[in-house]
Amino acid sequence: MARVSDTETPVLRWGRLRLDVEPGVYGTVVLMTVLVVALDDGVEDFPEAAQVIVGPLVATFAAHLFAAVLARFGRRSAPSRAEIRHLVASAAQFLLLGVVPLLVVAVGAASGLYTPDGAAEAILGLGLAFLVLVGGIGGWRTGRGAGAAVLGALAAGVLGLVVLLLRLVLEHW
Repeated sequence: MARVSDTETPVLRWGRLRLDVEPGVYGTVVLMTVLVVALDDGVEDFPEAAQVIVGPLVATFAAHLFAAVLARFGRRSAPSRAEIRHLVASAAQFLLLGVVPLLVVAVGAASGLYTPDGAAEAILGLGLAFLVLVGGIGGWRTGRGAGAAVLGALAAGVLGLVVLLLRLVLEHW
């Protein structure tokens, strides 16, 4: 069962798995944006759909890890091995965000139930739902009750809708 911890950084805990909220939001918005741009050109096949998912998440993982290590070097001589492991684990959350989207692509490729574009559309919907869920959890964590959770979910939904509006802009450009 997922539970929220009371640390400085918003964290979701699921057993031993510790997930920071920030990479979840950043990575989801990056992935949704790339999918919106890819859908403007059309996603030709399922391998291309998988590339559109893996590419930005690997790049974001690498950039996040590089920036975190670079910041540690700025504070002192070099991060310890334990710090490096922690930084890698934190950045790996960007890679975890690709699991569900890749499953959607794999099911579509194996079953033929939907097209590659349909897979991308479904992933956009799942991304929006994920943002709303994380926003609701963030609102709940304020300790101000259900109203704050609803407000957080609505704010996150607006963020997701802004990304989806990009699609309308691209289609009519």
